Amino acid sequence: MGWRIMPSVTHPFDPETLYEMNKDGNIRVSKGKKFGIFTTEGRHITGEIREADPQLCVWVGNNPDLEQQLARDDRFTERHGFREK
Repeated sequence: MGWRIMPSVTHPFDPETLYEMNKDGNIRVSKGKKFGIFTTEGRHITGEIREADPQLCVWVGNNPDLEQQLARDDRFTERHGFREK
């Protein structure tokens, strides 16, 4: 079982707003003490913040774990010694 780094990014036009994936696979948008939970398509689920940038929600939510990323390209994994030939 692989480990997963939860992706996150600050909004380019509002650097105080943080978009991060939570353990449930949803996007947590926070600014100061306020937050909202959104789907990976940017639909509001709960929380005081009710609007989010849907493109950032998609971007943060579309990050496979490290194991999946490496498994996609056998040439890369073999070349860098992750798998034996």
